[in-house]
Amino acid sequence: MTRRQAAKWAMGFCLSLVVWPFSGFGFAAVAVGDSIENVEMPVLGGGKQPLMSSKSLANVIIFFRPHHDHSLDTLKAMAQCEKEFAGKPVHWVAVVSGSYSADEVKATVNESAVKMPVLIDENDALYGRMGVRLHPSVGIANEKFQLVAYEPFLEVNYCDRIRGKVRYALHEIGEAEVAKIDNPQRALMPNDMQGAVANRHVKMGEMYIAMKQPDKAAAEARQILATDPRFAPAHLLLGDALAAQGKCEEAAASYATAQQLDPKLAPAIAEKRRACGSAPSAAR
Repeated sequence: MTRRQAAKWAMGFCLSLVVWPFSGFGFAAVAVGDSIENVEMPVLGGGKQPLMSSKSLANVIIFFRPHHDHSLDTLKAMAQCEKEFAGKPVHWVAVVSGSYSADEVKATVNESAVKMPVLIDENDALYGRMGVRLHPSVGIANEKFQLVAYEPFLEVNYCDRIRGKVRYALHEIGEAEVAKIDNPQRALMPNDMQGAVANRHVKMGEMYIAMKQPDKAAAEARQILATDPRFAPAHLLLGDALAAQGKCEEAAASYATAQQLDPKLAPAIAEKRRACGSAPSAAR
């Protein structure tokens, strides 16, 4: 990601918090509230059709990848969602990069049993205009082709979150109900609840590292460790952030603690230490 792209991503994220307080990270080049060009695209199997429909209050766009477990799971779930919203003004499309062969795409589509049109993004033109980076990702636009929500893949509560955003676009529920869907009160033990929040901070930290902002990644790690000092992924994240800053000795200490808490991390940590040029250090 270039410095300009990173700045645009950060701006889009801030705007998304203002316009849509419940959505996850936005696309790199399109923020919630922005308009999406309603381009005409080739359809898998022949013909062309527009990406969105002005007659639909919710236009659901699913970006997926063949031979990808999470993409397949998402397509299967969206096939069920499509049935649930049958008869309502919801327009569904799945979008795949034109870099894959038709046979690869058909295999995934057939296994998922989706009935919605599958659009081929030739030369990854739409991917580039929207800045799609993660698979799967789901964007929801209104009848004016404005992005109203974005959902990158989550292993927990993903389908419910998308269903809630669609219902919001249909004016069936309000913001308060969407917030409850995004943050359900489930019967989890306190440690489980803390773990869910901690994992979100880890994901945020990983994105900061990808954006070459290790100081912010370190801050995310330390925020987790302030409440749960035995959370191994946070020590691993802190090690990565310190390594990115060239602080290899400090990184080695964080890696050692992470490995002590979770021995399964040993192979990955050994590689990280070699990359930073640091020697193994005793756990703190």
